[in-house]
Amino acid sequence: MIVIRQFFFDIYTGSMMKKISIIVILLLVLIGAGYWAYGWWRGDAFDTGAPLLASAAKEGRIELIDGELDVDDLPQGWVHRTFFNVTPTDYKLVEIDGRRAMQCSTNNSGSILARDVDIKLSDFSRLKWQWKIEKALDSEFDEDSEDGDDHPARFFVMFKNADGGRKAAEIIWSNQKYQAGDYKIINGFHHLVANGLDENVGIWHEQSVDLEALYKRIGGVGGDPSLGLLGFFCDSDNTGGSTSAYFSDVRLEAKIQNN
Repeated sequence: MIVIRQFFFDIYTGSMMKKISIIVILLLVLIGAGYWAYGWWRGDAFDTGAPLLASAAKEGRIELIDGELDVDDLPQGWVHRTFFNVTPTDYKLVEIDGRRAMQCSTNNSGSILARDVDIKLSDFSRLKWQWKIEKALDSEFDEDSEDGDDHPARFFVMFKNADGGRKAAEIIWSNQKYQAGDYKIINGFHHLVANGLDENVGIWHEQSVDLEALYKRIGGVGGDPSLGLLGFFCDSDNTGGSTSAYFSDVRLEAKIQNN
């Protein structure tokens, strides 16, 4: 009887395991289908239909923030891109050190505050800004790893070419080991280091990046590329840390012509 009972028990538990496996697979399929449908319905989360254009230029420069910016009531052309189950970064315009700045504060949080853009790199290829890290990220995770891929301040940039191709990259403040001009690459995604490390915390730094050179470095091909998106991106959700940083005088400047 014991042998027979064990035999039927094995059959029963085996059948149950198969049922559970099928249920898990079906749930994964439904979740995947739902995510795809949501993405299809939502479309390009950064396409606002009101991009920043070259016609906004004044004296050879385009200000990213021209006027007031209420993150809770964003003007047309701006998007606050949040992530599922992640607390958004706290973005707000403040006055500090005699200048107006975008402050981004994180506490186990992360999100992208971005401006929809459509500006040819052949016309405006230089991104310039000032930033100050008030509170750096304190983490034992290697910033080369996905778990350590948090930064107190960075830009998310997306490019597009005339054929509809797109490339994206980030311009970051390094936490632990990179110097200005280095590239951090995780799973093929490029992060250009503009500045970083603890000795540079608490100081305003003037920065400049050649976006056309960045586009080529990350494998951008095709004629007449444009900047399609420029976003503030401050996060600490992977490491569970907290940070505070400021961006000021963010602008695009006309390409310097060599005589």
